[in-house]
Amino acid sequence: MNIPYAKGNPYHELLYGTSGPYAPLGGARDLSQLAQYAAGRDSPVLHLHWDDRMFGRSDDGALNQTTGETLVQRLVAFKAAGGRIVWTIHNRRAHFERDAASFAWGRAQLCDLADLVHVHALHAARHMIDDWGVAPEKIRIIRHPSYLGAYEPADVTLQRPLPESVNRRFLFFGAMRGNKGISLLPEAIKRLAQHRPDFELLIAGKTLRRAMRRMQPVLDLPQVSVRDGFIPDGDVADIFGAGQVFLAPFGDFFTSGSVMLAQTFGLPVIGPDREEMRAITPLGNHDLLYGGQRPRPLVQMMKRLIDMPNDELQERREICLQFAVQTCSERICEAFTQAMRSLQS
Repeated sequence: MNIPYAKGNPYHELLYGTSGPYAPLGGARDLSQLAQYAAGRDSPVLHLHWDDRMFGRSDDGALNQTTGETLVQRLVAFKAAGGRIVWTIHNRRAHFERDAASFAWGRAQLCDLADLVHVHALHAARHMIDDWGVAPEKIRIIRHPSYLGAYEPADVTLQRPLPESVNRRFLFFGAMRGNKGISLLPEAIKRLAQHRPDFELLIAGKTLRRAMRRMQPVLDLPQVSVRDGFIPDGDVADIFGAGQVFLAPFGDFFTSGSVMLAQTFGLPVIGPDREEMRAITPLGNHDLLYGGQRPRPLVQMMKRLIDMPNDELQERREICLQFAVQTCSERICEAFTQAMRSLQS
């Protein structure tokens, strides 16, 4: 049983592969459906994800605590009936911190209740052990899967050529939150445009009002275009297929599905030189990561990519595609299936 919390994102199917059974509990944030899904199953397993959708979701601390206690009681009852809990950690803290105390309380409860804690990289494992006291034997490190085969046949993706363009095409994709580098991007793009007109930047995905206010100074530049709103699955391959380089000037992040998605389509990633970014990018492209969360290093790296010959960029592209194959669903779901089956031993 799985509570996805992410409509349209194929992450869950990629993680499970064909191992099944996979019974998504869509919209079951209150866990009230646990009993009916668990009934008649032999050692049912519940797979939890985004705990910030469960705890500390409103500005009312008292209501959050009451809601949180109800959720925990239902999880305790589920375990008492023979259920097991797998918990995937996607983030260090809540995406939108409305009530940090209630969120922390709920996360601490899950640290105790979870039978397995799935993380995508070593830095996440250390965080859960050192900062939250999770027993090391509960931890399973299993990489974030690439999206190869999710939006179009894998063979089509792997055979896509570097798109031709007189300008270097940069792509920024995903929900435009503060942790995505919005404080850095406007100044960097403005500086770049003053010296190098030969680039294009597409910002695609759901934008937030506050973030767009910060981006306003560069939105009128002829090099910048915006496609606001949810991107349908059928358009994903074309958007990434038209791009050449992915911008990920992230500030505070834990892992990134958008980085994995970009590399699936062969887009080398420009981002901060941090352990979190190195964990989700191939070694051969780590020299594209810049030091310091300031506009100047980002601008310098973008200039380097603008000046990079297409044959070298194609080599970088191949490194990304090889990484996507190495982290494809078939390989990742095998490791995840083994972790799930260990709960039945």
